[in-house]
Amino acid sequence: MSDLAEKNKPVGRLEGESGAALRAPARAESVGARGAFLKSLTLARLPIFGCAGFIAFLFLANLWNFAVEGDWPKLRIRSAWPLYGVAKPKPASWTFDAFLSGETQKAVSINLGRMSPVFPISVRAKNQLVFSLFGGSAAPGVVIGRNGQLYEQFYIDEFCARDGAFDSARLGAWSSTLRDIQERAQGRGKSFVYLISPSKAARYPEDLPKSAACALRARAMPEKLAPYRAALDEAHMRYVDGPALIAAEKPKQPIPLFPRGGTHWNSIGGALAMREATRALPASPVGVLDFTSAPAPEALGTDRDLLDLLNLLSPDAHYPTAAIGRAGERGDCARPPRLLALGGSFLHEVLAAAMLAPCPPQIDYWFYMRTEDNAVELGHYRRAPGDASNGERLAATTEELDENLAGADVILLEENESSIATTKQVGHLAEALRRLP
Repeated sequence: MSDLAEKNKPVGRLEGESGAALRAPARAESVGARGAFLKSLTLARLPIFGCAGFIAFLFLANLWNFAVEGDWPKLRIRSAWPLYGVAKPKPASWTFDAFLSGETQKAVSINLGRMSPVFPISVRAKNQLVFSLFGGSAAPGVVIGRNGQLYEQFYIDEFCARDGAFDSARLGAWSSTLRDIQERAQGRGKSFVYLISPSKAARYPEDLPKSAACALRARAMPEKLAPYRAALDEAHMRYVDGPALIAAEKPKQPIPLFPRGGTHWNSIGGALAMREATRALPASPVGVLDFTSAPAPEALGTDRDLLDLLNLLSPDAHYPTAAIGRAGERGDCARPPRLLALGGSFLHEVLAAAMLAPCPPQIDYWFYMRTEDNAVELGHYRRAPGDASNGERLAATTEELDENLAGADVILLEENESSIATTKQVGHLAEALRRLP
C-alpha cells in the first residue's frame, strides 16, 4: 500500500462517519413525519370508522331483531321511546308469485326498516322538522287547524259532507232496533241508556284548518242530528244527547271541552255525559254522579292522543285541560253494580267518570275501534270497581258478551254523531238480547 493511500485512509473514514452523522437526524425527522402523518390520517378517518361501526351495529341489530321477533319478541333491541299509532307491518309472503311481483321484497324491506332501533327517533326528527319549519303534520290522518288545534281528517271529512239529507228507511230501522233493545233490557230488569257522543269537528268548527272543504261555511253547516233526535223522542228512548250537552256547556266552561291535542272530549265532557246518564236512569244502580274539576298541569291520556300521533321530538302538552274528582262520599252499596258498555273510543272518559259515582261499577267495555282502513276491530276490557285505567283485556267472543249481558245491571250503548245509525254495536247488542234465555 502506498504512503498516499495510508494517508488518505483516515480521511475517508472521517468523511463516512460525518455523512452517517448527518443522515441520522434526517432519518429521525423522516420517521417522525411519517408517524405524524399516520396519526393525522387516523384522526381524519375516525368519523369514517365511527359511521362504519354504527352501520355494522344497525345491521347486526336488525338481524337479531328479525331472528327473535317471532318466538322471543321481548328480546328485541328497541327504542325506549316507541312511536304511537304505527301499525305493525304485515308479514312477508314467501310465495313464488309474491316474490315475482316484488311483494316479498317490499315486506321484508319494511319489516327490517321498522325493526331498526333508530327508526323511531328518525321518524320523530323528520316529523319535528315538518312541524317546526312548515307548521304541518307528517302523521297520516292528523291535521293542524287554527290556534294549534289538532283534528282527525276522518271527522272533518264527515262534517264537511253534511247536507241535511238522511235515509228515512235506515233511520226508521235504527230507531226501531233501539226501541227493541230498551224494551228487552227493561223486561230483564236492567237499566238501559243510549248515548250520542260528539265530534270535535262539528262542535268546535271555528278552528278547522283553512284547507278544510267547509272552512268558510263551518258555522253554517246543516244540523245533522235533528231527524235522529226526533226519531229517538218518537220511540220514547232514554238517551243522552252529547252534542247538545257540549253546545250548552261550551260557553260556560273556562276550559275547552275538547283539548287542543286530542280528538275526544276531555274528562269534564265525559263526566257531564255520565252525570246525565245516571240522572236519566230511574233508581240508578250506580247512584247519581256528582264531580269536581280543576285545571290539570299537563295533558295526559286521551287529552293528547292526536299530539302523540304526531310523534314529535319535543311535543308541547302544556295546554288547557282538566282533571276531575269525586264530590261527596261513596254510597252504601250492597255489592258493586255491573255495567256493560258498548261503543267507541269516546266511552273512555265516560267510563273513567263512572268510577267516581257513589257506587263504582265493575265495567265490561266492548270497544269498537276504527282501524286505519276504516274497518272495525273489537276489543273487550274489564275494569274492577274504582279502576280508572283501561283494565284487563279479555276474549271478545259471543259467549263472553252473552255472559256479560246476563249479569249486567246497567247497559250503556254509545254511537258517535259522525257515524250514527251505521255502527255495529247496535246490531250486536240487539242480537245478544235476543239470545238470552
